[in-house]
Amino acid sequence: MQPSISVIIPTYNRSGVLRYSVESVLNQTYPVSEVIVVDDGSTDDTAALIEREIRDKSSWRERVRYVYQSNQGQSAANNAGISKATSEWLGFNANDDLWSPWKLEWQFRVLAKYHDDCRLCFTDAWFMNNPFLKATLFQTAGRPDGQAFGVVKDPAHLIAKGQHPIWMQTVIARKDLVEQVGGLDESLRYSEDHDFLFRMALETNFCFVGMPMVLIDRSPAEDRHVGEARNWHKEEFCLRMDQRRFEKQLELIGRLSPETRKFVRQNLSNIHSAWASWHIERGENEKAVTSLSTAARHRLTPKLALKLAFTRVAPEFVRRLVVHDRQKAIRYDRASWKADETSGSM
Repeated sequence: MQPSISVIIPTYNRSGVLRYSVESVLNQTYPVSEVIVVDDGSTDDTAALIEREIRDKSSWRERVRYVYQSNQGQSAANNAGISKATSEWLGFNANDDLWSPWKLEWQFRVLAKYHDDCRLCFTDAWFMNNPFLKATLFQTAGRPDGQAFGVVKDPAHLIAKGQHPIWMQTVIARKDLVEQVGGLDESLRYSEDHDFLFRMALETNFCFVGMPMVLIDRSPAEDRHVGEARNWHKEEFCLRMDQRRFEKQLELIGRLSPETRKFVRQNLSNIHSAWASWHIERGENEKAVTSLSTAARHRLTPKLALKLAFTRVAPEFVRRLVVHDRQKAIRYDRASWKADETSGSM
């Protein structure tokens, strides 16, 4: 008897694209038991869309469940779906991303090979609606090895390294594993997926399908970010969320390999150094020194020591360097690329 799977799609004010995400899950060659759409307090016509699709299409009527809740954030929406799921396995899709029809079939093929070793499987992905992101997810994360499938023996180490190839919309996991780690942390409103994956990585090996099986939307951020996701463009908000996530990893340090521990401390050092830059830009030099001292306690490097020394004796010089570095930094995956495109630069 083949394993059953429920797929959870949290949504908030994205009725224009939600239908395509749901259809891509319903059209899997491996049958999905149910698709749980969790509406996190939408104020657009999401409810009317779901009602119409369920009325008009038998596939929706038979397998799509609609859950409405007051606006509580993506983590809470995913947890609501987890609590209502009835299958052995769980999948997660974003409301604007598309699954290849063969995604689940390939994942369960690979899981059948490694079923004694892995309770989570992820895939490669392509990015869409962004001309600057032409590599696959695996290639972007520095894993262009071309393996068709395989096992990650220490996935916590891979996730702790930073830019990694495991994204929620490519993942399926056993429900008992998800429940074992307590679902998603609802206090995190940014990078909550990294925290969720890291905690699962401490409980099982991960296997993967090395072929792109998801189309991930990376259209301009102002087009796809709604509600609290707009806070992702506020550096202070992101730093606060990431700091909390890395501090949670530090609390688990006794369960980590020595190499992974180094990355956890490096991540905390980097986040406090980033806080220092944020304070330097605002002329808050004492706070910057405090942040740099904290960063140094986690991991002292020659570059960090120089930054601390110059912040103490030449803060205006450091401020000019920080501003210059930020002006050079372009993130086509997070920030809008429209403004850069219209300016004529590439």
